[in-house]
Amino acid sequence: MERGALWEYQVFCAVAERQSFVLAARSLGASPSAVTRAVQSLERQVGAQLLLRSKSSVVLTPQGESYFQSARELLRLEAQARDDLQDAQGGVQGRVRFSAPDLLGVALLPAVLRQYADAHPGVSMDILYTDKWVDPIAEGLDFAIRGGFPASSDLLGAHLWPYDRLLCASPDYVRRRGLPREPEDLKAHRLVMHTGPRVLKDWHLRDDQRIVRMHAEPAVRVSSGSGLMAMVLQGMGIARLADWAAQPEIERGALVRVCPAYTVTSAQGAAPQMHAVYASRSLPARARAMLAAIRQCASGPGRQARR
Repeated sequence: MERGALWEYQVFCAVAERQSFVLAARSLGASPSAVTRAVQSLERQVGAQLLLRSKSSVVLTPQGESYFQSARELLRLEAQARDDLQDAQGGVQGRVRFSAPDLLGVALLPAVLRQYADAHPGVSMDILYTDKWVDPIAEGLDFAIRGGFPASSDLLGAHLWPYDRLLCASPDYVRRRGLPREPEDLKAHRLVMHTGPRVLKDWHLRDDQRIVRMHAEPAVRVSSGSGLMAMVLQGMGIARLADWAAQPEIERGALVRVCPAYTVTSAQGAAPQMHAVYASRSLPARARAMLAAIRQCASGPGRQARR
């Protein structure tokens, strides 16, 4: 991170938010010793101890609690002023740091990120593709793209786009094992599932008339979305896939829908949504522009026509 006039405030807030000098240093791209020196310098300037340090934790002092709120607001106002200036000058610059699910980084994001990079040459990107839950605050991210809304009161969330969950298999699997058309037929088939903790183990399959609940007992469990997709493409079994990943493979003949009259929904029959999760109400202009581009690509006319 560029060390500007407010560097010591940035460091202090990063340490306070992560309760760790090491995690703060990692998020800022600095050494732990540099982070320690910055905090010590700030404490000398204000004439008070802001952080209590131990071998296992870092916590704010009462003076630090008060100062942290003011410092965070100062950084927010500075970032907003800088973004407003960039907007007025017609340019978006800086670095965007975000995370996204593994399969999203293969199936949807490459094309939109290339277009975004062409439109905003002054912006660089740090991207973390992972299926694990990522805390944007702890990792120093502008935002995280996830399937779930944030549970923490320290985080905010915004809807990006709705999608359908489809049950899919390869044509080879269907030739060998047959095409299930009703939820009851799935009991005789091999299911492939993601191991993620937020993945629902009970599937709710909805058609025009009913919602059927079934317990999905996987024969194969895979820890990444791209690994899951690879297994299904190779004929391993049937998997639940997001339409933004499955539809292109269906259109090129690499996958077919099973139980084609059904989509997998919540217990109440609602379709899932992708969300952006972030820590500040004042996202940088570069991050807002990227989320707008992703939202437009994911919910654009071509995709809507397939739904």
